[in-house]
Amino acid sequence: MAGCCRRAAAPQFAERSLDTVVRCGAVPCDLSYRFLTIANADRSEALAAIENANVNYFFALEDFTGTAEEAARRFIERFAADNACDTLYMPDMRYSLSVAAAQAPVDTLTVYTIRRESYTGGAHGMRTTEYHNYWTKGGYELSLGDLFPEEQLPRLTERIKAKLREQYGAADDEELAQRGFFPETIAPTENFEVTPEGIVFHYNPYDIACYAIGEVDVPFTKEELK
Repeated sequence: MAGCCRRAAAPQFAERSLDTVVRCGAVPCDLSYRFLTIANADRSEALAAIENANVNYFFALEDFTGTAEEAARRFIERFAADNACDTLYMPDMRYSLSVAAAQAPVDTLTVYTIRRESYTGGAHGMRTTEYHNYWTKGGYELSLGDLFPEEQLPRLTERIKAKLREQYGAADDEELAQRGFFPETIAPTENFEVTPEGIVFHYNPYDIACYAIGEVDVPFTKEELK
């Protein structure tokens, strides 16, 4: 008798890229993106849901249901309008924006990573990383609540602080603050990456610390989470 259960379709990723120069008012901007689309998204509702979520996240849209190409056009138009500057403060002034995606299968999950680097004036640029962890078969994104009951979050917060104190050689919250952290803002984040070894909580500049600290990773192994 033939098996009655169909295996969930695995996502097949393909890169869609663009390198161009757009005008933000008087300022030219070097813009590039490397979007990973699910080429076989039409194989299942789950893959289609993941593709749509990725399009919205990557191109910084909400409730968008069109194609990646349509999303890219809307994204570029809005970026140029939002960052328009009519004055060149320096003769060679240029903006820049780079967005790139990566993906990795982890057990029954698909982990989608988006990295952004930008400069739109000011003293320095900005670099961020965001993670989205999908149950591939079901097509939905895991949240913090799917992994940790609410009653465990206060203890998890303390464990994250303990990890940070260890990583940065701080004895307590006061010393963390002296090193550039904002102890009162430290808590489990929805920006986490599931890995074969466990989980990594990722904090971008200004999330829990000053810009100079940079991006902060707080990893936990499966054994540590037991």
